[in-house]
Amino acid sequence: MKFIVDTMLGKLGRWMLFLGYDVLYYRGQSDEGLIQKAKAEGRIIITRDTRLALEREPRNSFLIKTIHFWEQLRRITEAFPQNFTETLFSRCSHCGALLEAVKKEEILTQIPEKVREMATDFSRCPSCLHLYWNGTHTLRIIQLLKEKAGIQLT
Repeated sequence: MKFIVDTMLGKLGRWMLFLGYDVLYYRGQSDEGLIQKAKAEGRIIITRDTRLALEREPRNSFLIKTIHFWEQLRRITEAFPQNFTETLFSRCSHCGALLEAVKKEEILTQIPEKVREMATDFSRCPSCLHLYWNGTHTLRIIQLLKEKAGIQLT
């Protein structure tokens, strides 16, 4: 499944990427542009805009009613479940492309010295070339997903 979030749900879109969902953040100004992009790419619109959701067929939109972020994320994971142990951190948090494993030796000059000493597994976005590795930030994200959103990651 592919998704697109409107401008009201940018934070939700980014956390959906952490979980491995194929999601775009639409920064355009018009609902019509959002609808056309969703239709062209076969994406489900995720929105807090009741009018926008009502204009779409039920299978083409998903209305988020709560303003509370962690509840929004919980609603998404309940409505569109997937195996998060397989998909967690599998996408670029900048552009949404699927990450590819990269050997440490290939990127030594591109990573901080402390990271060279501590990290062993690395990924790179084939689209925007952003580099990723497991660190304290990934542990913090996992902890928040478990505690705040109630997402099972085992």
